[in-house]
Amino acid sequence: MNNIHNWQEWIGTDEAGKGDYFGPLVVAGVYVNAKCREEFLEKGISDGKEVSIPRIQKLAAWMWEHYEQHIVVVQKMPAEYNSFYEFLKKRGQNLNTMLAKLHVEVIQTLANRMGAKHALVDKFASNDVITPQLTEQGIKVKQETKAERDIAVAAASVIARDAFLRGIESLSQEYDLRLPRGAYQVTEAGKEFIKLHGADALRNVAKLHFRLTKVVLT
Repeated sequence: MNNIHNWQEWIGTDEAGKGDYFGPLVVAGVYVNAKCREEFLEKGISDGKEVSIPRIQKLAAWMWEHYEQHIVVVQKMPAEYNSFYEFLKKRGQNLNTMLAKLHVEVIQTLANRMGAKHALVDKFASNDVITPQLTEQGIKVKQETKAERDIAVAAASVIARDAFLRGIESLSQEYDLRLPRGAYQVTEAGKEFIKLHGADALRNVAKLHFRLTKVVLT
């Protein structure tokens, strides 16, 4: 797996659920050092968006079992996500602001726990959105496109995807309706949800700022 730095220990972060209409937004971070780097490579850990669901679940379970202290997950279930998004929008901010806050929280938590001074983030916005807050604390941050080629970010992507899958599954069970992943072919499920639970409850399972909401509500 290609590296884009020469750090000996570092944190990688990635998110899941950003483009999914139903389910939570998840940001995960994984701390990597020389020991676990080799084990992660041997396990074949790679970008969670390109791995089958059973393999994601298997890899995530293994990481949690062997490296729990190396992992931090922060998630916003839809009800909290929508409230936070509405709050940010009133202040002229957007989803990137929310993502930045979650990535910073994950990195700070792991840095405090493990003593890491470097972090690699899968790029989602300009550097000034996330870097200044962490630089003040002595943490060097790099944002890179397609950062999942780095083993720490790849591990974080697996953890984030697994948490998202568990989140959307828990909502499906709670509301007794299979909520599909992604942002396509979700209209039918949205309309069925409203029929069963009412339009007001949609904010508990879906990201309301998606344009799909207007379609679902008509």
